[in-house]
Amino acid sequence: MFGIGAGELLLILVVALIVLGPERMPKVARDIGKVVNELRRTSDELRDEFLNSDRAISKPQDVTGSQAPATSPATPALAAGTAPVAPAPEGETPFDREMREARERLKAQRDT
Repeated sequence: MFGIGAGELLLILVVALIVLGPERMPKVARDIGKVVNELRRTSDELRDEFLNSDRAISKPQDVTGSQAPATSPATPALAAGTAPVAPAPEGETPFDREMREARERLKAQRDT
């Protein structure tokens, strides 16, 4: 972990115990644990977002050059076909398509 061996980690803990004292050490350790957990959760969400955006961009295109509308489990209204999907404009990029679909999902959620 960060190139720190067991001896160095033990020395850091002893110095922290001397500086912080036995009363404040558990609270500081708990706070550090919460921060590390939150950073890990944020990192996982960011990694998943990048992986999902890569999949959306790399979907195969049909003959006309526009991509087929994507459906996801997070959009049951669109997946069930209850909300109309506007036709894709000519030359629409994957980013533009996702933005258009997001606007349509938000509009469908507001209407219900």
